[in-house]
Amino acid sequence: MIPGAAGAALASMATAILLAQTPQTTFRTGVEVVELDVSVTRGGRPVPGLDAADFALADNGVTQDVQSVTLDRLPLSVVLALDTSSSVSGDRLIHLVQAGQALVAALRDGDGAALLTFSHAVQLRVPMTGATGSIAPALAGLRGSGGTALRDAVHLALEMRPRDHTRLLVLVFTDGEDTASWLTEDAALETARRAGVVVHAVTVGADAFLTRLVDASGGRTWSATSDRQLQELFTKALEEMRARYLLSYSPKGVRGTGWHQLKVRLRNGRADITARPGYYVP
Repeated sequence: MIPGAAGAALASMATAILLAQTPQTTFRTGVEVVELDVSVTRGGRPVPGLDAADFALADNGVTQDVQSVTLDRLPLSVVLALDTSSSVSGDRLIHLVQAGQALVAALRDGDGAALLTFSHAVQLRVPMTGATGSIAPALAGLRGSGGTALRDAVHLALEMRPRDHTRLLVLVFTDGEDTASWLTEDAALETARRAGVVVHAVTVGADAFLTRLVDASGGRTWSATSDRQLQELFTKALEEMRARYLLSYSPKGVRGTGWHQLKVRLRNGRADITARPGYYVP
């Protein structure tokens, strides 16, 4: 059971988000098109100029024809999921607010953003909006207190899928391990696998759950060695998402329901490729 008032507040927030958003099932039985965000880098730098013929993709071991590749054309919808527990206060909070404001300032016309914070409770401060100027004052009003409900926050952030055809990025910041969530790690990771949403994590200190989370979502962990790095890493996370290729294909020769394992590589040459390991069809 969910403990006390914190559980009731979380349940109310979850209900509000689900009512405010129209959930979209990313993959259905008989799915016609699969879209996959793919990062391709060499020496840490994005590899530009690739097209569909450059990629080899297998779905459950069956080779697929990549039909289209898009780079930096679709707008982004960014969910900022920020730790505001008691350890995030003083200079750390100042740098966190500055990092969030710099990321919002770097958004383009057509992009959207939302602000979700978590301590012992999860709060949706600003729902997904194209009027991103409303996020800066919300960031400026943040205060640090309480525990850390990281897994609960990740679950709710992944449910905030935009209604339009934008690419969703969940950017999570935390400086400590989860101390207050009612969701288990496995439950939160299952949400990530089914959502098909890229999660980037900016951390101060290592966290095993976040490592598993970004692996499940095809995202990346950015580790800060000082609070002053937060602004740089938030901006890098946004730039990395813009540099990703969006691959589309129609699955052929594979069963419809269940887990589909994906493998992506370049047909010629070598590169570091990051993508989610698969998708789920209910």
